[in-house]
Amino acid sequence: MKAKLLLVLAVAFPFSASAVDMTWSGFGTLGFAQSNQPYPYLRFIDDGGTFKSDSLLGAQLDLKFDQHWGAAIQAKLAPSDSSDTEWKAFLSWAFVSWRPVDDILVRVGKLRVPLMLNTENSDVGATYDFARLPVEVYSMAPTTDFVGFSVSKSWLGADMEWTLDGYYGKAKNQTRFYGREIQDRVPSPGSWFDEIDVKSGGLVLTARGLDNVFRVGVHRAKVSKLGGMARDIPYVANVFGPGVGFYDVRRAELWDDVDIPVQTAGASVLLPGSVRLTGEYARTKFAAASAGLNRWGAYLAVSRQFGIWNPYVYYAKSKSTDSSLSLYNTINQNLTPSPSVNDFQKLNADIILAYDQWTGAIGTSVRVTPRSLIKAEFSQTNTGQVSSFVDAPSGGDSANKRINIVSLSYSFSF
Repeated sequence: MKAKLLLVLAVAFPFSASAVDMTWSGFGTLGFAQSNQPYPYLRFIDDGGTFKSDSLLGAQLDLKFDQHWGAAIQAKLAPSDSSDTEWKAFLSWAFVSWRPVDDILVRVGKLRVPLMLNTENSDVGATYDFARLPVEVYSMAPTTDFVGFSVSKSWLGADMEWTLDGYYGKAKNQTRFYGREIQDRVPSPGSWFDEIDVKSGGLVLTARGLDNVFRVGVHRAKVSKLGGMARDIPYVANVFGPGVGFYDVRRAELWDDVDIPVQTAGASVLLPGSVRLTGEYARTKFAAASAGLNRWGAYLAVSRQFGIWNPYVYYAKSKSTDSSLSLYNTINQNLTPSPSVNDFQKLNADIILAYDQWTGAIGTSVRVTPRSLIKAEFSQTNTGQVSSFVDAPSGGDSANKRINIVSLSYSFSF
């Protein structure tokens, strides 16, 4: 897929080098994070500390062929999305753009979904003040990238520029699971990744002024994977005697695909006293074995700039539906006379991917240069019944955990 995109960009415009305006840019973050817990949070963060959670390096080439045609290619090096031990080179952007008139923009190729306020620039840490974008919200969508097309229409209001974006495309993504007792097909704790195919489309309306920005969107994705997707986790009754059975996802009815509607809204407003209030909300519905993905997430942040300093506080929360959490608890607490079957019950609970947590954070960014920031943050995440952001320790679970995290990073662009 990457090679095809690059070939399209290479042959679509047979201009000589002198006829093309080329601009290079780069960006990156060197970030360190350490928690007070021995088990990983967000794949990498534990009491040993890690640079993998927030660090990446990227570059972008922008090409302008004339006043109507252009293209862009962006690549990055970051931790793999299909392994917890490897780094991987990603092609984030690779598209051709056409602007037939000033207020219409058409792009074709690999693009990023215009989802939350910072989704499109989430890799460029120098463009926002948080040490880490609130995962309770920024993990909601089944994909943030796609290969397809988008059409944008802009118009000017009295004091706002309005933009309506429509998009449609396909992507191959990885869904990460973690089994605290056993993995899928492996009799030991650890993570594994399922590749999924995603077809997604949506409409997003953005209003942007000098100091304020508002965004609302409706999206719909169709997700499928090789071999089908489990519809539910059936209960097999009376295996060990009257009233004693177990849950077995292997006996589930399989669906070819699953529809996932997603709704998003966000705003960043400058209040009197130079105080900025930012809030975002996302909600998704997922009706399959991983029912915990049927959830909502939101955060509210307050910040104020003092010269080169921009301190902030935020509160974020994410929660699966009550029915999803009830299913998780029922399977997680189901005991049989067989230790191996009990481990299998934990696996069936883990694949629900349920969430119930909140995070409070206080931090600051320091703008060293116009294009570079030093960031420091202290956050505390508290889990309720369960959180699949936590790699729960063997013999336990992720309920009622308190995770303190110190994050330090340097982000730059040029």
